Amino acid sequence: MESESVRACLEGIGCSPDQICQITACVEADQLAEARQRMRRLRCGLMDAMHESQHRVDQLDWLIRTTESRMNKK
Repeated sequence: MESESVRACLEGIGCSPDQICQITACVEADQLAEARQRMRRLRCGLMDAMHESQHRVDQLDWLIRTTESRMNKK
């Protein structure tokens, strides 16, 4: 695993410079279990953010449907 490709991927998904440095340092030191653990924590955070965003979208969809329903009744 090339540390530069790891760095590029982490930058592409919006990791902080600190996260990028920590994970690439683990990869460069061949501490792959630690790198994997850090990446899994990062993934969990992204999944939490995605679920929060989906909840907001669901609420907005409900509000749009309710508004359209009221418009159709007039």
